[in-house]
Amino acid sequence: MNSQPTPIFDKPHNKPKEYDGLLGWSAAWKCYIDQENKPVPLDDIESLSPEQESVIVHKGDTLGKIAKENYCSVEALTSFNGLKNPSLIYPGQIIKIPPQHYSYPSSGDEQIDDQCTLSFSFEDLIEQPIAGLKIKIVSGLGDVYESITDGMGKIEDLTTKAEAELKVFVSSAAGKIKEVASFTSSYGKFDIILSSPKVRVKGKSIALTGSAGSVGNSSKDINKVDAGRDPLGGPRIHITHVCPNSYDLFLSKNIIYWNQIIAASERSGIIPQSIAAVISAEAAKYTGGVWNPNSICIDSKNTTNEITLYKSSAAGMTQFLNGSWMSETFREGTYLYEKAYEKGFLADKPMLDKNGVEIKNKKGEIKYTKKFEASPDVWKTLDELKTERFITGKTPYPRKASYAVQQWLDLRFKPEYAIMAAVDYGIANLASLKNAGYNIDELSDAEKAKLIYLTHHLGLSDAKLFIKNKITEDKAERLLKAQIGVKSAAKNCKTHGGYIKAHRSWLTEYINNNINLGIYFCSELINPPKQEDTKLIDILSKI
Repeated sequence: MNSQPTPIFDKPHNKPKEYDGLLGWSAAWKCYIDQENKPVPLDDIESLSPEQESVIVHKGDTLGKIAKENYCSVEALTSFNGLKNPSLIYPGQIIKIPPQHYSYPSSGDEQIDDQCTLSFSFEDLIEQPIAGLKIKIVSGLGDVYESITDGMGKIEDLTTKAEAELKVFVSSAAGKIKEVASFTSSYGKFDIILSSPKVRVKGKSIALTGSAGSVGNSSKDINKVDAGRDPLGGPRIHITHVCPNSYDLFLSKNIIYWNQIIAASERSGIIPQSIAAVISAEAAKYTGGVWNPNSICIDSKNTTNEITLYKSSAAGMTQFLNGSWMSETFREGTYLYEKAYEKGFLADKPMLDKNGVEIKNKKGEIKYTKKFEASPDVWKTLDELKTERFITGKTPYPRKASYAVQQWLDLRFKPEYAIMAAVDYGIANLASLKNAGYNIDELSDAEKAKLIYLTHHLGLSDAKLFIKNKITEDKAERLLKAQIGVKSAAKNCKTHGGYIKAHRSWLTEYINNNINLGIYFCSELINPPKQEDTKLIDILSKI
């Protein structure tokens, strides 16, 4: 996966010579945008559907216990179910859970009014900081910010108004001003990494020793600069880089997930750049932009030393909810289904009636169904896992989960499982949209990537409403407040003239900014052309 050596000297010479120049490609800079509090799938999405959530009372249950496990009050349960005496419940009784209201971020966690804070970092082709770079940032509102990068390639954090177009310019070594990025800011805090397609090399050429063509031949390290000789014996500087390659794929610091992205691409038939863009939009990140496989959605404002609270049960690199993860496990043909059968978690077991007696068909043959081994020799259907509360609750660690169930849920933290599951889920959602009459086959993989993210984030039913622009004002208000907080949502609502437009604008901008395939293509392509990005609103019109 090594590029050909790039000459930096005008002509061969036989004496050490000082050099200072740029190596790389004449290509666009890459802009990586990472939001600190990015959108997360919400368990409460299910409560927005027409279906009611309910639980079956078991021996030893109390209304207080059920209320605690479902994050509501005894009073709410009593009122919603019309109970005259909350102390009198019995095994087998069905208790309906009132539609949960979102746990909104408190005002103390929110950005002031309509502002956002941006932390910029500038790095070169081999991911080293660019120091002493002159920067100019121009806002669509007319504000201009100028700075020079420090030794870590950073400038002071910039606070500006949200939903304003920003353009970033740099000054080249020759003093020319070049626009390297443009994007629309949003609410919250962001890390912006801008990566040059070139690397500056400076030093003194080495003496002509060793055989001709020795430079770079033995190096296996990515992003390493070597000095040596070309096949004719002339001095050369060589960079070992992942690009170009047969996939035209560039993952930057996330090259550690190369094998998983390629495997998911080959499984789905979707180009790896699309998959990388979706995973990046879903994943929380470590400092520097590396995807974090161990992320969970902690409600940091309300968490104490004694108790940890969560915004949702979403967990892992691709933010799967408990219910979605188990549903994909039971769906035939998925990666999770295959692995569950392979590991013995899932099997075909006899169907049982309420008395535990095997159910037979008219021919007297036992009827079978898929079941998960919740504990040794105790097998449960998906519905039983839900109704018996093995996987319920706004937490990635359900209180009722058995060891086996929790062990399976924890596979969300394994990149291979998380990435494969996300791709399977995305392909299934695209198929569902197609079956509903949407024109999916005409879309490019770049366009499909944005729909895959949309359906994962909102859930399929709400994604359909979003596509049709039929999400109600009440629902849009709850969704937006849950993601960006009460104050910011109210400000956004005022700006756009309602919560429907405010939520639609916020989610559309997030998807447009973060599902950006261009940054995952090599600058030098083996299989041109690269697929171009399309705005979400144009994709929705197209289908």
